[in-house]
Amino acid sequence: MAALGWLGWSQVVEPPRAPERSSMRTFQVLLNARLHPHRDNDGDSFHLLLKEGQAQQFRLYFADCPEKKRHAKNGDRLADQGRYFGGLNEAQTVNVGRQAEHYTRQLLTTQPFTVYTKWHEVYDSGRYYAFILFADGEDLSAKLVRAGLARIHTTGTTLPDGRSTRDYQQYLRELEASARAARQGAWSLR
Repeated sequence: MAALGWLGWSQVVEPPRAPERSSMRTFQVLLNARLHPHRDNDGDSFHLLLKEGQAQQFRLYFADCPEKKRHAKNGDRLADQGRYFGGLNEAQTVNVGRQAEHYTRQLLTTQPFTVYTKWHEVYDSGRYYAFILFADGEDLSAKLVRAGLARIHTTGTTLPDGRSTRDYQQYLRELEASARAARQGAWSLR
């Protein structure tokens, strides 16, 4: 039922007249984007080639996938992610991160999708928050949570279809409970 709201996005979302990224309050719809291979791509953050041929990095609203490798600055984050999924050790957590990267890459290279962004920058990183919506009416954040490959974490926003942050988080919690009960993804390792 919640997916039905997504179907109306193309009817209620209009690109802004002037793409002044820092002041956007509505979602801009980006059509015909393609995954751009990049070493920094992972389950929740990836580079896309836009219609104009330029590459841009996006980060999902609401979902945080485990890191795909350990480096000097993410040990605490890996530990937090492992705890979230019931006490996974670092190797298990990294393995789930790699699964999430593969899952996202597979979806973005085999299915048509639409990008919805407000050009809200992620910590001055050159990445921008976005929703990735597929033809089946479900977005990538929901798919990752449903597969047990992402925690409900990070920045949220009112959705372009008008659903509140709170309502969407509740929807994701229901997907997560189902994934946990079915022992999907990271939940299978507890």
